[in-house]
Amino acid sequence: MAGKTVQISGIILKKEISGEQFFKLTILSPERGIVMAMFRRPKRNARSPMPDLFDKVEILLERKGEDGFGFVKELSIHQQRRGLTKSFIALELACEWSSILAKNLARETEVEKVYQLFSKGLDAWERRIQPEAIFFKSLFVYARDEGYAVKHDWFEKLKHSDRTEVAMIINTPIPELQIKSERVLHWNEELKHYIQYYTDILL
Repeated sequence: MAGKTVQISGIILKKEISGEQFFKLTILSPERGIVMAMFRRPKRNARSPMPDLFDKVEILLERKGEDGFGFVKELSIHQQRRGLTKSFIALELACEWSSILAKNLARETEVEKVYQLFSKGLDAWERRIQPEAIFFKSLFVYARDEGYAVKHDWFEKLKHSDRTEVAMIINTPIPELQIKSERVLHWNEELKHYIQYYTDILL
């Protein structure tokens, strides 16, 4: 018996091998949150599109139940992000950020704001300018928008010189930001430590 068919657009957060015939895709949809989809591997020499990590796709999903899980009947790729493979650190940080979103976002929940944050981050990572700062900005904004006191608790408790440096990372447009990557990596770890111990966000 055929399941319910739905049209879904989004960005691929994860792509995993599942058995001998399928890939399991974790897709971030602005309208539906996290969507799990099984995609049958194309046969050799087939002309059907092969989706990759961070591709923006539109799929026709046949669902087998009410848990948001289903099988891809049709797939089209609207945007690829091959520029990410040109920088190891940018790709690594994009993967870490996508993993955080996959762990924390719910299914069947509109996440337009988070989707736009993720899309904007991927655009910036493809330009390979200050990739560490892109991660910091993304995580800080996400935690703040989730209602956690990263600004009024963590940030405000920093000493003045540190607040000045962090504020510069947050408020300066990426192309104009002049700061050593080692300093941003330090603040990434400090922010992740706060989030791990003082919020419910899974890292």
